[in-house]
Amino acid sequence: MRRKVRAHSRKNASHNGAAGEFNTGAIGEAEGCMQMLDRLTAGVEKAFLYLTGLGLMAIMLVIVVDVVMRYLFSAPLSWSYDLIGMYLVTLVFFLALADTFRRGGHIKVDLFESLRGNRLFAVAEILCYCTALVFFALILKQMIESGVDGMLAGDVVDGAIPWPTWPPYLMAALGVALLMIRVTLNTIRRIAALAAGRVYEQEGGNHLHVEHVE
Repeated sequence: MRRKVRAHSRKNASHNGAAGEFNTGAIGEAEGCMQMLDRLTAGVEKAFLYLTGLGLMAIMLVIVVDVVMRYLFSAPLSWSYDLIGMYLVTLVFFLALADTFRRGGHIKVDLFESLRGNRLFAVAEILCYCTALVFFALILKQMIESGVDGMLAGDVVDGAIPWPTWPPYLMAALGVALLMIRVTLNTIRRIAALAAGRVYEQEGGNHLHVEHVE
């Protein structure tokens, strides 16, 4: 009888050990996938940030040339307003959204910052992220629909140069889509941390600050 009990105990221990190894392996694979997605997203964010820098330089260059042509030669650039207002400003604003969020650069309401590290605060922030994703999804849908409609209709600006109206919508859609990916990754990371009951991650600069969740 004792031999049977010992054998049964060994089988249970072996089964529990295998289950533990499986769970550990699954968690490790999930973390590896998250890290890979984070690196890919960060790479796209960096590329978009370079485009944003080029857009800023283009804005300054066009403005300088326009001022020189206007006051020295009385021949301003008639197309500069549409180029800057429609294309370049849209590019600079929307393509920088995701990287700004990753760095914690967006405006936040810090009324409840004293609760940071508390489980309730973590849950509230997750809910805020989920609400933001719904809002961004509506914006993305509208941008895609407006861009596709404008492209199919061949809409152009009535000006010196018939600029097509759909590229700004495409740029805005790309920026919002990347922002949604970044917010989703951060939300998953916070849910995993909250479920583990161990840490809470906060973005800020290029570092992650880790706190215990009570």
